[in-house]
Amino acid sequence: MTPNKPQSCTSDESCIFIGDHAGIGYLQSLMRITGNTMAIDGWFATVVNRHDAMQLGVIEDLAAYLTTHQPALALICLPSSQRAVMTQVTRILAQFEVTCRLIPTFEDQLTGKVRSQLVGTSENNVPITQNIDTVQLISREPRPLDERAIKLVIENKSVLLTGAGGSIGSELARIVCRFKPSKLILVERSENSLFEIDRRIAREFPDQQRRAVLHDITDPSHTLAMMTKHKPDVIFHAAAHKHVPMMEDHPSEAVENNFFGTRSVADAANAVGVGRFVMISSDKAVNPSSVMGATKRMAERYIQWLNSHSDTVYSMVRFGNVLGSACSVLPIWSNQLAQGGPLTVTHKDMTRYFMTIPEAAGLVIQSAAYASGGEVFLLDMGQPINILELCKRFVRMHGMEPDIDMPIKITGIRPGEKLFEELAYDSEAMLPTPHASIRLWKTHPPMEAQMQQIIRAFDKLRDKHAASDHHWQHADSAAVLAAIRMAVPEMIPSAERAVAS
Repeated sequence: MTPNKPQSCTSDESCIFIGDHAGIGYLQSLMRITGNTMAIDGWFATVVNRHDAMQLGVIEDLAAYLTTHQPALALICLPSSQRAVMTQVTRILAQFEVTCRLIPTFEDQLTGKVRSQLVGTSENNVPITQNIDTVQLISREPRPLDERAIKLVIENKSVLLTGAGGSIGSELARIVCRFKPSKLILVERSENSLFEIDRRIAREFPDQQRRAVLHDITDPSHTLAMMTKHKPDVIFHAAAHKHVPMMEDHPSEAVENNFFGTRSVADAANAVGVGRFVMISSDKAVNPSSVMGATKRMAERYIQWLNSHSDTVYSMVRFGNVLGSACSVLPIWSNQLAQGGPLTVTHKDMTRYFMTIPEAAGLVIQSAAYASGGEVFLLDMGQPINILELCKRFVRMHGMEPDIDMPIKITGIRPGEKLFEELAYDSEAMLPTPHASIRLWKTHPPMEAQMQQIIRAFDKLRDKHAASDHHWQHADSAAVLAAIRMAVPEMIPSAERAVAS
């Protein structure tokens, strides 16, 4: 086969349809419109039609069929309202390594529930799909939110979001608006990102009172002035540097944004009497092997310490990788796919926890309703997913066969990365919450002397370079790394882990 072309069915290959009655009819129409001549074995529908000779069974019969048949392609056309069925189908197809394409129903395209995924046909007139549903890719169905509890936190409150233009921040903004805050303050230091999220909120929630604030949170005096002006009731702190390999090369930048930035916003929240403060953390803060993870752990400890000195209710939410966010595997693979490949994976055994952007943002807001102060909330990420298998599934959902139609290249683990991530320390005692997807760790704050030592060490580094008119981010990396390891003694850099193993 031509390396870059999507797989299609010839007369010697077997193809199946999967859908409801309308979806099957729509797929048949598409085949006729595109002039497709591929052989179709039949279809699996959501209900039995004994008068349809081409129906092979209902969806519950699919797995049994695949144990004795090996179709080259499955075309799926199910309405968005049947997402649970779609998840079931894609999980079965992935288990049997059947290439599939998701075709949105005609009704969903007309009503705008999904963007049209049909972008053309292959060289053999097989429909080509473009956008992949992340829920189907990771076979994970989000649990519903407790909206009554969220309303008590958000409705008629002034809500401030830092990092509002980022992947999580922008989704937080959209979900917050659903619960009718009195005012939404969007804080972002990238003017383009701020412009885009402000425009999006204006379009989707035209009646929502809002302010777009171009601001760098690492400046404590300006942050306090901004907070004094807007007087928020609730803060969701999403601003952070998150790119692991890049922060290995810029440790002082990671400290500046992830530690000093968090400290600046948290101190200002305390000073103006904010009611609730929620910091977004990461699973990379657990036994960190990277600068990024260690600086997020430093921020967690500062928030826990500050909670014991403040009337503000501070809490943290820790979760794993968010599929589809900037710099995550999905946009990278999509770009590589568009360029003809290869798709890159760092290690064949690497695993990660994954969650979609809407689910993660919704659970962050949900956790705020359960906070009483000092908690680290852990989102239920399900089972870790092998990255290589996820990549193969991604390729198949684009109608291609891994390593036949689209090559996959193993590139090697990058600085700061681990083969697997952890969501909690072994010693952490997990407690349930009213929501099945959220657990909490109620822990003691750092000792006063320990926290003061960390604060003094980093203030000294910062002040030393300020006095010499050199920006402290140009400080010697070795000195910064030594201070980080003092603050987070459990940190073991990835290079040392590799030697130890």
